[in-house]
Amino acid sequence: MSSVSMKERIHALDIIRGFALFGILIANMIAFKTPAFTEISSMIEGSSLPDGGLNAALTLLTAFFVDGKFYPMFSMLFGLGFYIFYSRLMKRGLPAKQLFRRRLVFLLLIGLVHLIFIWSGDILHTYAITGFLLPLFVERSTKVIKVWVISLLVVGPLLVMGLMLLSSVSIQFMISQEMDTLENLNATSVLAASVMAEGSFGEILAFRFTNEVIPILLQVLLIVPTILPLFLIGLYFGKTGMFTDIENNLHRWKKVMWIGLSIGVPLVGLSVAIGYNAFGWEPYLTVSVAEGLNSIGGPFMMLFYVSVIVLLTRKASVEKMLMPFASVGRMALTNYLMQSVIAVIIFNGYGFGLFGQVSKTQGVLIAIAIYSLQVVLSHLLLKRYNQGPMEYVWRKWTYSRVEKVSKAA
Repeated sequence: MSSVSMKERIHALDIIRGFALFGILIANMIAFKTPAFTEISSMIEGSSLPDGGLNAALTLLTAFFVDGKFYPMFSMLFGLGFYIFYSRLMKRGLPAKQLFRRRLVFLLLIGLVHLIFIWSGDILHTYAITGFLLPLFVERSTKVIKVWVISLLVVGPLLVMGLMLLSSVSIQFMISQEMDTLENLNATSVLAASVMAEGSFGEILAFRFTNEVIPILLQVLLIVPTILPLFLIGLYFGKTGMFTDIENNLHRWKKVMWIGLSIGVPLVGLSVAIGYNAFGWEPYLTVSVAEGLNSIGGPFMMLFYVSVIVLLTRKASVEKMLMPFASVGRMALTNYLMQSVIAVIIFNGYGFGLFGQVSKTQGVLIAIAIYSLQVVLSHLLLKRYNQGPMEYVWRKWTYSRVEKVSKAA
């Protein structure tokens, strides 16, 4: 029931988790600094590149290398973490499934607090809800898990694509019938930018709760089919021992690398081309098709990234060089929440009020600065403690009843 010691840790996992947090921060920066209604606007008018060569280049590079690649990485690690957690507890004769569900309840509560009071891009509540399905698969064979992964990797994105296409067509229809619809959407977008940049905490909370939090909670079950296959990929890696015995699984890792590269790059490249209207399609088609293709290609590029890191960190010199990322990864929950807190202070009206005033280049530089701060703070904190503060509270919550029974016995 104690935290995992440094000797027990798989450093490649911590490094990958650290990379995932960096990519998530880069991807999230657009949502931190711009209105939540830009996606609706793009369905009507199409996506366009920002002014300035560097801003445009960074937008394309982020779309290709970052967007939709690091949340899948974080999700895969969650599924793998479940298997490691489950296996350790089963070896000790502890009720693994019960403790995992208790762990998920904590994650759900933290996620809802994060979603409601801090930022609408929270993924923790979705992870918690989807996580309740994982115990159903832990005893299944790797062959069965692989079938589920492949099926859901196709079905989930197609569902997303269909829903986005339906939404786009509906919006286009309403606009064609009544111009007031477009005016109302534009007015809401302007209001959002004004409230976020100038509002107090209470004003921003009230606006976000109605316009962001409630819609997100109403559609959360639609996201589960896109998250579950990523969890199951991590579970598959755990059951096959691909992280615990890397040397004997080199052929598998190389196979994963080439599959991820050969499938992910063409799909993501096509997604970016369609998304930025290289083929002259109607806006309602470009957004939904591009998002669907990226939802399929992104996880494959994630697998390419993960396999490359695993293969590179076999060399002690490379692993040592990448250990700063591991420090951030060991405090993943703490750092994920910290990123949101720092970002809303920078961009929201109750902080520095920079919402809507930051270019793509400036956003990337801010993300690098935040992450660099996290590297330093994580390293300093882990020199004194075994884990981050949120990880400590999470562990105490998970094992509190077991510890009470142990003491009573």
